[in-house]
Amino acid sequence: MVKVKTVYICNSCAYETPKWAGKCPECGSWNSFEETEIRPSQQQKGASREHNSPRLLSEGTDTPDIRIVSGINEFDRVLGGGVFPGSVSLIAGDPGIGKSTLLLQVSGEFVKKNKKVLYVSAEESFRQIRGRAKRLELIDFPLPLLVETELEEILFQIEQQDPDVVIIDSIQAVFSQNVSGAPGNVSQIRECSSRLFRTAKEKGWSLFLVGHITKEGSIAGPKILEHMVDVVIYFEGDSLYQYRILRSLKNRYGPTHELGLFLMDQEGLKEVQNPSQLFISHTEEIRTGASITCSFEGSRPILVEVQALVSRTNYGIPQRTVSGFDQKKLALILAILEKHCGLNFSFYDVFIKIAGGLRIDDPGIDLSIAAAIHSSLVNQPLEAKAVFIGEIGLNGDVRPVSQMDRRIEEAVKLGFNRVFMPEINLHKIKKIGVDQIHSIKTISALINQKNSHQRTRVSETL
Repeated sequence: MVKVKTVYICNSCAYETPKWAGKCPECGSWNSFEETEIRPSQQQKGASREHNSPRLLSEGTDTPDIRIVSGINEFDRVLGGGVFPGSVSLIAGDPGIGKSTLLLQVSGEFVKKNKKVLYVSAEESFRQIRGRAKRLELIDFPLPLLVETELEEILFQIEQQDPDVVIIDSIQAVFSQNVSGAPGNVSQIRECSSRLFRTAKEKGWSLFLVGHITKEGSIAGPKILEHMVDVVIYFEGDSLYQYRILRSLKNRYGPTHELGLFLMDQEGLKEVQNPSQLFISHTEEIRTGASITCSFEGSRPILVEVQALVSRTNYGIPQRTVSGFDQKKLALILAILEKHCGLNFSFYDVFIKIAGGLRIDDPGIDLSIAAAIHSSLVNQPLEAKAVFIGEIGLNGDVRPVSQMDRRIEEAVKLGFNRVFMPEINLHKIKKIGVDQIHSIKTISALINQKNSHQRTRVSETL
């Protein structure tokens, strides 16, 4: 008889131990261990096996990458130009964000291009998906739908259908009879994903896995799941906004941190061709505490509006609240303004927001944040049609940023003709379509320039 080994695996970090423990020594989670049976391989000892010999890199021939293009430009952009044959992609997002809607629309586009698609639903019924397809006007498309949760049956149907693209929605709901435990635990996810991964690589069909998100914001299941797949994509959004963001965090066949933007309505997800028009205000009124910057997300520049509010505090400790970027960045910029510009925020609450709900990690927005804070502090608006681009160093210098030419071109397209930018970037750009370029060497130079401009404007008024 085959001896079965029993281990306990943590659902949070996949840590294994031969004995049960109340607290995981690896991640510190409580009551996260589940009993799992590990069966040894059924392969007989001494059985013959075909061996792979190493090959020189110079022996192969270069073949062009033939990708499967869906026709949804924002989706293809995030994947690096389309779906690579034999690739495995993991799409994760919050519940109800629109993952199933996106993949159903993508499936319809693949079918239009005469590609064979198998959509496997392990969570929703046939009637639910049919209703969604009817709303998306995909009801008449020859799209095979399999409602199944057992891995062995899914693999059998894939072999029968011989598709080009397989979609599993979701991997947390699929289980294998060869592994003990309920669907969604670490052992089931690891076994099911690895078998699907191996089969996709052997047969050459592309695989999309839908993953759940934990309350901490990470992908549910073992971390090895993200290492195994070729592409990791997050589908983000806010229930208060209509737009959805598709963001790649890992891509073996294209650039990482690429961004695709969609709008959600009753007819499904619609592409946003020009995201800059979505995140900036189009009013001609000059407002206090608002500045425009150009962030670079993936391979595209996006104009965003930074809003700041500086007001007298009513509490002993002033508040520091941000929305759309790291809160530590605000504390850093305030410290630099106090140290190098002589400003005092000890008795002021500071609130910063990236308008539209977009989250940005680009350091090139530092100069815009500082300009918006100073504008709100002195209660004076910034220049009209001005864009602030630059990173601020700890010693108060304005550091250069990448892709300055493309950032300026995007600003000019939307009617902005003044650019405040690092002095180091000045000799590397083309001044096409820009009336005024203000080269800034230090943050104190920017603040002094604003103060002198405000004094001049007041004297002209008098």
